Amino acid sequence: MRRKTMFVIAVMFGIISLLRVPCKAEVTTDLFGSPLTLMGYVQQSVGYGIGGDHYDTKKDLQSFLFQSLLEAKYAPHQDLKFFMSGKLNADWAYPVFDSNSEWQSKGFNQGRDNLYIFDDGRDLLGEAHVTWTPGKEYFRIGKQIVGWGQTDGFKLMDQINPVDQRRGLGDVQFESSIIPMWLVNAEHNTTVNSSWLQELGFQVVFNPNLEFRGNERIEPGNEKYGIWAANIQTPLGGPYPFDYAHIGSWADHNNIPDGTFDRNGMEIGVRVRSVINDAIVTLNGFYGRDNDIVRRVIGPPTSEVSPFDDRLIFHLPTEADYPILRFVGTTFSRDFPSLSSSALGGVAPTWRAEAMYVGGFTNGSSLQTFETSDEIRWMVGMDWKIKIDFLNPKAYFFISPQFYQRHIVDYAKSIPDVDYTLTDYSGTIQQDNYTASLLISTSYFHNKLQPMFFWLRDFTGNGSLIKTQISWEQDYHWKYTLGALFVQGADPGVNFEPLQNKDQVYLTVQYRF
Repeated sequence: MRRKTMFVIAVMFGIISLLRVPCKAEVTTDLFGSPLTLMGYVQQSVGYGIGGDHYDTKKDLQSFLFQSLLEAKYAPHQDLKFFMSGKLNADWAYPVFDSNSEWQSKGFNQGRDNLYIFDDGRDLLGEAHVTWTPGKEYFRIGKQIVGWGQTDGFKLMDQINPVDQRRGLGDVQFESSIIPMWLVNAEHNTTVNSSWLQELGFQVVFNPNLEFRGNERIEPGNEKYGIWAANIQTPLGGPYPFDYAHIGSWADHNNIPDGTFDRNGMEIGVRVRSVINDAIVTLNGFYGRDNDIVRRVIGPPTSEVSPFDDRLIFHLPTEADYPILRFVGTTFSRDFPSLSSSALGGVAPTWRAEAMYVGGFTNGSSLQTFETSDEIRWMVGMDWKIKIDFLNPKAYFFISPQFYQRHIVDYAKSIPDVDYTLTDYSGTIQQDNYTASLLISTSYFHNKLQPMFFWLRDFTGNGSLIKTQISWEQDYHWKYTLGALFVQGADPGVNFEPLQNKDQVYLTVQYRF
């Protein structure tokens, strides 16, 4: 089996190396007298599990992710542009480990139809939109991404597009995990002659629910979510193997807007954007569906025995819904020259902030009920380029810390004198939930060597995620990345704890054209 695996790895990297031919950074040709530009990339990753031999992960070689992207831009007129992108995402681990005993005993082979190749039409087609910009107006119709927020690594104000995390938290850029949606996006922008107000713009985004789709989160169930399945357990109180049972995939009875143009799935967002005394300030309002599903158990589980450790696997029947999401909020971004330091390179830091008030939001509960309450969510962050000469005399360090709070108003008050907790896809929700992150990056050798460190800390759930990597960008076409991912959690079933066996080292080779 090891020989077969190494042979497949050699073949994959051999195919990529054959692409190494002289060519331009992008291909531009003429179509009806206007430029048509093609560009994209192919990349191959290998993941090596270092989390140990556990039910929810595979030790040693565990993934062979192939990803490719092709983008096409066509501009028949300076005010009219067409854009389309296509994606192909596959994990060769499924044919490679097809007869592997560990792969089979843990049930990963059963996820082949769901995870081998993302060949659904909505996965193959990335963005597809037309943009018209007459004067100060901006109209974009089609499958697109609309970004409202200021956060990195997680989303607060950005609630229009869902995210796809079926491949886990490894060597996948967060931006590339955002799922384009079929939207109508209209903007009007104008310059204002004022001493304190420089720009003013209005934006309306409408989702006609051409197809409904929520976040593709990491969930329990090896047979559906593979090596990234969340390891959630329920205690049984007996001796081994009846000390606890694994939770398998949910058997959802979904209440979702499944019809095209179903009004229950339509969404609308309105934003006012302004530049006030050199600060970018927005006011945002949104009414639609949350991208995360909320569940409650509605009956006894079905069960099977795990061939790996002889413990029971419970499959829970649940009622599931994408709750109504309505919020008003604001974002702020501004650099502060007065805070710059010549000793640190003289670059001013940029401060970012977001805040929103969410009305009547629905979560699950430990009583297996749906509970509704208001929420306040806010964050503050900073981007700063500083010089540390003894570490890097020729390039800046980019440092970006963030702090986030989610506060539940009138927590657990809907059922008097009953003690219960709220829950969502990540486990228990407290009345106040605190998260922080830190991103540090720099470059050496004229931007060819690029180290990066990212830390995400869940203070409330007592867990952390650390991702560190180093990339070598040989030229525009070739980039090589070696990285590691470490996940730690202390509170059972909460946030990072179900993923704490996912520690991984990965190697990626990317070719851009």
